Order: sequence, then structure tokens, then C-alpha cells
Amino acid sequence: MKEVRERLAEALKKAVDRLPAELREGFSGQVAVVPSAKKEFGDFTSNLALKLARKNHPASEVAGFLKQALLEEHLDFLDRVEEKSGFLNFFLKKQTRAELIRTILTSPETFGSCSLGAGKKVLLEFVSANPTGPLTIAHGRQAAFGEALARILTFAGYQVTREYYHNDAGRQIRLLGQSLKARYEQLHGKDTPVPEDGYHGHYLIDLARKIKSVPEDQPDFFEKFAVEEISRSIREDLARFGVTFDSYISEQTFHQQGEVQATLRDLEKAGCLYQAEGATWFRSTSFGDDKDRVLVKGDGSLTYLAPDIAYHRYKIVRGYDLIIDILGPDHHGYVPRLKAAVAALGFPQEKIHIIIVQLTTLFRGQEKLRMSTRAGEFISLRQLMDEVGPDAAKFFFIFRRAESHLDFDLKLAKKQSLENPVYYLQYAHVRLLHLQQFAAQQGFSQQECLQADLSLLQEKEEEALIKQLGDFPGVIERISQTLEVHQLAEYLLALARFFHSWYQHHRVVNQQRALTLARLALVQALQVVFSRAMQLLNISVPDRM
Repeated sequence: MKEVRERLAEALKKAVDRLPAELREGFSGQVAVVPSAKKEFGDFTSNLALKLARKNHPASEVAGFLKQALLEEHLDFLDRVEEKSGFLNFFLKKQTRAELIRTILTSPETFGSCSLGAGKKVLLEFVSANPTGPLTIAHGRQAAFGEALARILTFAGYQVTREYYHNDAGRQIRLLGQSLKARYEQLHGKDTPVPEDGYHGHYLIDLARKIKSVPEDQPDFFEKFAVEEISRSIREDLARFGVTFDSYISEQTFHQQGEVQATLRDLEKAGCLYQAEGATWFRSTSFGDDKDRVLVKGDGSLTYLAPDIAYHRYKIVRGYDLIIDILGPDHHGYVPRLKAAVAALGFPQEKIHIIIVQLTTLFRGQEKLRMSTRAGEFISLRQLMDEVGPDAAKFFFIFRRAESHLDFDLKLAKKQSLENPVYYLQYAHVRLLHLQQFAAQQGFSQQECLQADLSLLQEKEEEALIKQLGDFPGVIERISQTLEVHQLAEYLLALARFFHSWYQHHRVVNQQRALTLARLALVQALQVVFSRAMQLLNISVPDRM
């Protein structure tokens, strides 16, 4: 279908040459041909007429000109062209759609990929949980989203670097050390209280039990021990979740190597800092923030923003074309500050995308589970994986738009039935495999399927399936531009529904050998796209259930 879209785009460009001069003058040379959102709008649509329209030449008139020019080209893959509210809708011949199956089978590794990101480098930072406790379900949702986005962007041609930023310095680490020390001393008979604003979770009791002795010459022992152990546990959980990183960056190194001070000097040279009320302020309002921000307090200590700006300076100097930050729901106010910072450092604001992944509320059926992170009462990502499994957790996290609140039903995620969307998808994939295995036992080979007469696929359910397969490349393109991963999850569920409907209405292996071969070719194409989409979402594809 990609080739068809490109041919349509080229034909539209040629059609523009036949338009009146005043309309041609406004043509940028770019033509967008995208998959239609609804079946009644055909296979593809273009808004070119709307873009070229002028006061004396309404979009409907321009669309009529373009439509006539296209019809005169006698494009062999096109059944008809319709104009609707200024849009041009393209309907392909059935044979053209059917040939898509052969395209998938002859290029299974690359079907759906694109070159939008060719030659472009992306830095994707996500999770970046403070090493002060276990990963929470909020971190799990960020991890699921970030890994899927990285895979999709890679499939779209981008060179993606996954990065994890360790906030392993500052006040929260000192409080962590003090909290662990209190738990250790409590285990050894001392009545040492955990700091009121420290970390009260029971995980620190378990951590304290691992300490055999405390070196007298290491005043920061408890801090280091806690950070090392918690960081190791975080990496183990992420690995089980199918998430790995190319780069780990430590906040400590920015302090030790003087990068924070160097960043402050750069901002000062650029005229972006000033002194007031005994503190050093960043003139962030000059770059779109609602108020200026303190970077250095009156006592000389740094705010959280100062090392974060140094980190983003480090991101910029490495030469990435696009920087993506995936942050938790408590970072909404941080977005304008970071954008102001990168702009002050000379990096175009439009090249940094900050995605806020919203909160997740856990339910067990109708029962809402109450949690308090500060009190240490929460369900960790590890506990969630233990209960529902990594696949269910990832899909439930991904299925909703990242910026939308998510209600996660543990009871549904554990069901071994078609009510559970993850089970539904994996069941569809297993059924596709079993159909191919059964066909092989009946003497049908994959090579025969490649030569099948695809024009025999005439049923309405088959047409719907083929159209859905043809939408896959467009979904990948849209996600690589909008960064909305949930679109692939929605696409995959729709594909599964179309497949189950077809399977229920029509027998694949039947008495007509030619029709059987055509349907088996469709099954093989479905299995290719199914497995690819699930792999991009980081969901496993079992061969039995």
C-alpha cells in the first residue's frame, strides 16, 4: 500500500500542473495521502484541495479539477475517486488490495516500516525513577510506554537511544541514607526514629537486614548501600518487564565533574541569570515560562532545576535531532521550565517533546485499591507482574493515551478468557499458527500460498481484513509523528476482531483448494503483521495457550 500511496501522491502533483496559475502559486510541492479513517471514505484520502483553495476557487471546485485530472491518468490500481467536503477519497480495486497480501509475504521483516526517521537521532529518556524505593505502577506505565515508543520509532527509521537518568544526589538521597540507618539501628535494638520526611516503606527493613556490618570510615555508607541495592532491584524489575536502556546517566557525575557550574556559567554569559533576594534566578519568563525560577538558593544550595538543566545541556551537546522526555504526572509544572532551559541553551524548543504519563488507579473488580507512596503503602511494579504477568501489565498500560488517567482492573487482567484484551490478542495469534500447522498436515505448503489466486478473496470480512492490514504502515507513520503509542494497541485489537469475525463465518481449509490457498495466504499475512505489532508493543507472542 505504501507504493500505492506514493503513486497517488505523484499523480496529484501532476494534476496540480493543470490547475489555474493562481492556485499553482500556493502549492508547496508536498502532497499528503493518508489512510482513510472510515470505510465509507475509501482506502486513502487527501486534503490537497482544501490547502489549495482560494476565495474565488472553493475546495469543492479544486477537488473537482484534481479528480478529473486523476481519472484521465487511468491509474490501474484505482477503482474510483470521490469528493467529500473538499477531501478527495480514493477507492482501490479489490485486486489491488488483495495483492497487498503478496507484498507482506515477500517482505515480512520490513512491511510497515518507513524511512521518516532516516538519518535522525532521537534521545528517549524514560522511567528515571529515583533510587529511593521500588518501581511503582506509575513507573511501570512509563516503562511500557517508553519501550514501545522506542521500538516503533526504530521501526520508522530513527536511531533511538534509550536513556535512564539516576537522581542519585541531593536531599532525597541524604534522607534515604538516614532512613536506612534508622531501620538498621532499630533491628539492632536502638529506638532510632525514621525522619518524618524520610522513607517509611517496609522495603528499607528488608534492605537493612542485608547489612552485615557498617564501616566506620564511610560516613555515607547507608546512602551508597541503599542506592546500589535499590538501583540493582530496579534494573532486575525492568529486565523482567522487557525494558533495557542503552545509557545510564548519574546526577552525581554532573556535580563531580563540574557540569552544573559550567551550565550556570553558560546561562550567565547568555544573560539568562540575575541576582535577587540573595538567590540566583533563571530568567525563564523570557522563554515562555510563567515566572522566573531560582537555581541557587541564598544558602548556596542548588534547586532541583539546576542539575536538570545541566543534564539537558548534556543531551543537547551530543547532537540529537529530537529529545523526548517521558515524565510522571507530578511534573506538569516542570514542562515550561525545561523548555525554557533548552531554549536558553540554544536548542530549538520544537525539538524537545515532553510527554506526561498520567496516574494509574488500581481496581480489583469494583473495589478501588488505596495507596500512599509517602507512607510506603503501594503496590510495586514487581507485585503487579507477580499478580497479572508482564504482558497484561504492559498492554493495559499502553492501551490508553499516555496523557489520560488509567483505571487498571486487576481482576480483568488476570482472566484467562476473551474478555481480557491481552488474552484475546494472544489467542488470535495462536489460532493463526494452528491454522497454518493444520494446513501443513493437510498438504498445503507456504510456497503454494505465495502463488495463490488472491482475487478469490471476495467475502466482506476478507475485504475488511485486507484493508486493516493495509492500514498498518499508516499507523506506524502516524505514531512516529504524534508519539501516541495507544494507536497501535487499538489497531491490533481491531485486527483481532476482524480476524475472529472472519474465522467464525468462513472455513479456511475447505474443499476448494484454490480458495483454501488464498485464505491461507491471508492467514500468513495476518500472522506477520500480528507478530510484528505485538513485538513493537513488547508483548510476547506465544505459540500455544
